[in-house]
Formats: sequence, structure tokens, C-alpha cells
Amino acid sequence: MPEKLEGDQLEFRNLLVEYKRRLWAELREDVFSQTGENLAAQYDVPQDPGEKSMLDVLSDAGLAVADIRRQQLTALEEAQRRVEIGTYGKCEGCGQPIGLQRLKLMPFAAYCVECQREQEIPSKPPGTKI
Repeated sequence: MPEKLEGDQLEFRNLLVEYKRRLWAELREDVFSQTGENLAAQYDVPQDPGEKSMLDVLSDAGLAVADIRRQQLTALEEAQRRVEIGTYGKCEGCGQPIGLQRLKLMPFAAYCVECQREQEIPSKPPGTKI
């Protein structure tokens, strides 16, 4: 039987649940608004190629936003798992505690600021100096 969560762990679990609920609501709203009558009507109206192209860009942007939210939801589920096993709040890169401010801003953060920065640096070709 999993151990009972208390204190900070319980607070973070509740924070993650609320954040996840809000993301799902935003995602549902985006999906339903994009599949609504207005979007379908726009494609029924004759348009010049420029207008059609702009609608395609807007549609693609909507899909990109939905994909970002999906990635965040996946990260939130992973963070919830880390809360349950007791590793939440520890950087997966260096093992040091992740700052409380960072966790409150991004409750699904798996890395401290320094390790996250290193994760985001594109790999450089061998022999290249910075």
C-alpha cells in the first residue's frame, strides 16, 4: 500500500492535479472551438489563395498549441508519479532539489534551472569551440 502523502508532497500533488485540470479544460475549449461551426463555415466560403493559406496557418498553429498542451499533460502525469514514489522536487540531472519557485511556476519541471539549460543547448559538432 502506498504511503500517505503529507505536507509538501500533498500540496504538490494537489497543485499538479489543479494544473492538469486547467490544461485539460483549455485543451477541450481549443478543440471544440476549432471544430465549431465557424471554422467549417470559413472553408465553405469561396476564398482567394491568400485567405485559404492564412486559415491553414491558423489551423496548424492550433494543432501546435494542442500538441504543446499534450506534452505538458504527459509531463504532469510523470510529475504525479514522482510525487507518489517520493522523488518529486529532485532534479533528474544532478539530483539536487529543484527550487520551490520553479516548481510553483512549472509544477511538472523535472530539472533544476542549470540542468534544464544544459538540456536545451543544441548539440554541437565535435571539435567546435563555444
